[in-house]
Amino acid sequence: MLTKRDTVRPFLRRSVHSQILNEVGERILSGVFMPGDILPSENALSDEFKVSRPVMREAIKVLAAKGLVDPRPKIGTRVRGREQW
Repeated sequence: MLTKRDTVRPFLRRSVHSQILNEVGERILSGVFMPGDILPSENALSDEFKVSRPVMREAIKVLAAKGLVDPRPKIGTRVRGREQW
């Protein structure tokens, strides 16, 4: 029988930012977005996830900091090759 001390802690809720970061990262890692592909625009992604552009922009910044993408003005956000992660 489980006591209060033995119960499993529930998962903490993720922030919207964290959920988006996870989803886009999963798409990159699973090959939905291949190296060299340009991600859909911030507007398109923010519409898809039903979030504001600043939230989407922050998620892209974190992916860039991890080396998964390379955002460029007037070009778009390109997925980097696996060897560059």
